[in-house]
Amino acid sequence: MTDTTNEQLRNYLAARLMETAGGLRQGGALPEADIATAFVMTGATIAACNKGPTSAAEWLRDLADVIERAEAPLQRPIQ
Repeated sequence: MTDTTNEQLRNYLAARLMETAGGLRQGGALPEADIATAFVMTGATIAACNKGPTSAAEWLRDLADVIERAEAPLQRPIQ
């Protein structure tokens, strides 16, 4: 896959996740913190399945660094 295709897929997935989160929040199914936790754990699980638990831990640390620095957008790939 090309970088353009990957970016398009990331953008599409991010939009769908935001749509899902909005529906869950509006429907009262889950509070925002629980929705965010579920999405982060999904990402960590995917990382662990693809590259092992060490890679998943590194991905989570990178995500925390991005959030701490308030870099935008958070949708960019994490190294």
